[in-house]
Amino acid sequence: MTDKLKLMIVDDEMEVLNALKRLFRKDFEVESFSDPEAAAQQLSESTYSVIISDMKMPKMSGAELLSKAFDVCPDTPRILLTGYSDIDSTAMAINQGKINNYVSKPWSNDELKNVVLQASEQFQLKQSVMRLENELQLKNELLRKQNQDLESKVQARTQSLSKLNDKLKSANNRQRSLFYDVIEMINLIIEDTTGGGEGHVKRVASHCRTLAAAMGLEKNQVTQVYLAGLMHEIGKVSLSDTLAKSIENELSRAELVEKQTHAVKGAEILQTVPHLKAIGTAVKHQYERFDGSGVPDHLIGTNIPIASRILTVVNEFDKLVLGRISEQKLSQQQAIDFLIKESKTYFDPEVVKAYVNLLNSEISLDQHNIDLCIGVSMLEPGMHLSQDLLNKQGAVVLTQGTEITPTLIEKLKSYEKEWRYIFNVFVH
Repeated sequence: MTDKLKLMIVDDEMEVLNALKRLFRKDFEVESFSDPEAAAQQLSESTYSVIISDMKMPKMSGAELLSKAFDVCPDTPRILLTGYSDIDSTAMAINQGKINNYVSKPWSNDELKNVVLQASEQFQLKQSVMRLENELQLKNELLRKQNQDLESKVQARTQSLSKLNDKLKSANNRQRSLFYDVIEMINLIIEDTTGGGEGHVKRVASHCRTLAAAMGLEKNQVTQVYLAGLMHEIGKVSLSDTLAKSIENELSRAELVEKQTHAVKGAEILQTVPHLKAIGTAVKHQYERFDGSGVPDHLIGTNIPIASRILTVVNEFDKLVLGRISEQKLSQQQAIDFLIKESKTYFDPEVVKAYVNLLNSEISLDQHNIDLCIGVSMLEPGMHLSQDLLNKQGAVVLTQGTEITPTLIEKLKSYEKEWRYIFNVFVH
C-alpha cells in the first residue's frame, strides 16, 4: 500500500516513458503506458490525480485519449506533451480533449514537474471539496432526521397538541410567510410546555423590539432582539412539566438553576441554524446579571450582549406582573420599582431607564403592534383587552377583545376600591 497519488503517463517511446517515470517516481505512484488504447481502458479501473500524454502516437492521438479521459474522469487534470510542429493538433486537443495544460518538447524537467505538481494540487482540492460537500449533505440529512424526531417527541407530550394543530392551521391563514408560521408553532409549543396562555412570549418579543428601537439600535439588532424574545423560552421543551410550570420563588436554589438551564438548551437548538446563532447567544445569556452573579458564564456589565440585557429586563417585568416569579401578581408600578431597585445589580441601568421611560410614555399601540399591562388609571376608551380580565376570586370579569368604555373604567375603579384589589389589564 502507498499513500502516493497515481500518475498516468502515456507515450509510445519507451525512452520517454522511462525518463518521465524517473522524474516523478518520488512524488507519485507512476503507471506508464506505451499503448494509448490500453491506457484508455485503464481509465475506468483506477483513479489518477494527473494524466500526461504525448500528442503523436499510433492507433490513437493524445487529443483523442484525453478526450476519452474527460468523459470518464472529468476532474482529473490532463496535460499534453507536444512538439512545436504540432501547434494545430494542440489547438484541437484543447478543444476536443479539454486539456488543462500542455508542455512543449523538449521539456524542462523543473517546468514539467512544477506543472504536474500544481495540477495534482488542484485535483486534491477538488476531491476535498467533493468530500466536504458529501459530508455536509450527510450532516444535513442527519439534522433533518433529528429535527423530525424532536418534532415527534414534542407532539407526543400531551393530547392537547391536537388542539394546538387547529390553532396552527388558523395561524397559517394569518401569516404571510413560512418563517412566521414556524414562529407561531414554536410559541404554541412553548405555551403548552409552560402552561401559560397569557401571551407572554409575543408580548416580551414586541416590547423587546420597541425598546431596542427606542434605544437607537441598528435595524438588524432590533430584529435580533425581537426574535430572541420570541425564542427565549424554546428550551423549556427540555424541562419536566412540573418544573416548566413552577413559580420561581417556590423553588430551591438547585431547582431554580436547573430551570434556568432552558436558556442554554434553547441556544443549542437555535445555533444549529447558522443564521440564528446571534439569536441563540442572546437567549443563552438571558439569566446573566449585571454584577456578574448570573448564569451560565457569569458575564459582567456590558460584556453581556445588549440583546440579552434588553431581554432580561423585559422578561423579568412581564413575569412579575403575571405572577410567574411569586404567586402574587405585581402592579405595573410595583414591577417598575423592582427593576429600578435592582439596577446595577441584576439589570443594566441604562436599559431599565429606557424601558421605564417607554412604559410611562404615551405609546401608540396601533403603531407598535404591542399589548401592554397597565393599571386601571391608565385605561383609555377605545382600547381592547388582549386577554380575559380576572377578578380577585379568579372569575372572568371581562373577556378578551372587549372594548374599553368610560363606564367600564369607572366600574373597574369602584371594584378596586371596594375589594382593595389592583387589576393588571392587558390591552392592545
